[in-house]
Amino acid sequence: MTGIWERLKLALKERLPEASYRVWIEPLRCLGLSEKKLVIACPNQFCLSWIKENYYEQLEAVLREQGLSLDIELVAVETPPPQVVQKDLPYDPTRLLGRKLSSRYTFEEFVVGDCNRLAYATCWNIATEQSQGNIIYLCANTGLGKSHLSQAVGNYLLAQDRQERICYLTAQDFTAQLVRALRNNRLEDFKEKLHKGCDILMLEEVHFFSGKEFTQAELALTLDYLYDMGKTVIFTADRSPQEINKLDSSLKSRFSAGVLIRINPPDYKTRLNIIRRKANNQGVVFPEEVITFLAKHLRGDIRQIESAVIGLVARSSLLREPVNLELARELLQEIKPQEPSLTKEGILKLVCHYFQVTPEELCSKSRQRRISFPRQVAMYLCRRFTSESLQSIGRLFKRDHATVVYAINSVEKKLQRPSSVKYQIEYLCRELEERISPTFENDEKEA
Repeated sequence: MTGIWERLKLALKERLPEASYRVWIEPLRCLGLSEKKLVIACPNQFCLSWIKENYYEQLEAVLREQGLSLDIELVAVETPPPQVVQKDLPYDPTRLLGRKLSSRYTFEEFVVGDCNRLAYATCWNIATEQSQGNIIYLCANTGLGKSHLSQAVGNYLLAQDRQERICYLTAQDFTAQLVRALRNNRLEDFKEKLHKGCDILMLEEVHFFSGKEFTQAELALTLDYLYDMGKTVIFTADRSPQEINKLDSSLKSRFSAGVLIRINPPDYKTRLNIIRRKANNQGVVFPEEVITFLAKHLRGDIRQIESAVIGLVARSSLLREPVNLELARELLQEIKPQEPSLTKEGILKLVCHYFQVTPEELCSKSRQRRISFPRQVAMYLCRRFTSESLQSIGRLFKRDHATVVYAINSVEKKLQRPSSVKYQIEYLCRELEERISPTFENDEKEA
């Protein structure tokens, strides 16, 4: 059984890009093999869905090449994330170029959930496997942990006895240093430092390269050198390469050369764990009813959740009262913005915030996927969560009745297939469902 599975993996390795194979295929395990079925274990449900949508045909193809007529069954076998203990080391300028890493951003402090499990596993693999040529692009809205994971890789490596040299820069840092080098006639020195002075380049907020043509050209040359030399590069941004306006196609291609991983907002279970962890970091154990209450109503980014926990601990200390549901309710009434009612305008605002587009773009004639897909999702949500007619929804987006029907049918088809798109739509549905959930007062009575 082991020999057959290893031959299949080897055949897949020859078919797929190295980064894709390492992230998606290498973690798979063979659980069983009979005359009719091959059972393959995936490390989690997200991975299973991705394999089924993107690599199932390749699996069937290599089976046929091996002369095997077998059905493929994919199963999710969840494994807990590794417990990481990182020792602290002083800032080492001989191994770190650019910005100093935040000591708070470690793997140990990162709360893993379904929304970020793949990103965590990929970054952990880069930090621990000592493999070369990794290229990953972490995509997430502000405050969801992409910078945390990027810096966790650097902190882990600096805490080891290995000698990798790390260059950690934001897009603004890269641009500023490039301009300074150009003005001082030291452009070649700047290039040499990046080419020869680092083994791992961590480049944050690459969406800020938009419109900077000269900087983009120089960055593209730098990336070519690093890729050719088998260096590891980690990008972070709030949107995918194809969604960044005024970005040269050649640079988009280089950003897309590796694995793009989207980090989604924390789901309810992950929010529970984040609140427990943040409270523990403050030296406080919150009552379970308080944790549940906060997780239900704090649905923003992780920084908002951390701020609420710190605020609740401070309020408890100042008032000399134990942390309880009443204190939590008072805090949220002060810090939580008023939720918009479930109108089609409110849904439009939510979709725009999630997909990082503007209402004007959604209502425009643009057919770019970064705009057309959120537009279809917004139409679907308006139909599902409001009593608005198809004509009324169409008027909001400057579309006719038939276009709205097509959009709704298109989204419903996507919901029938397991994929990251399905996860995104379901997350937005949960957001809207929670907005029509009972008020704080009712929560307190139920508790």
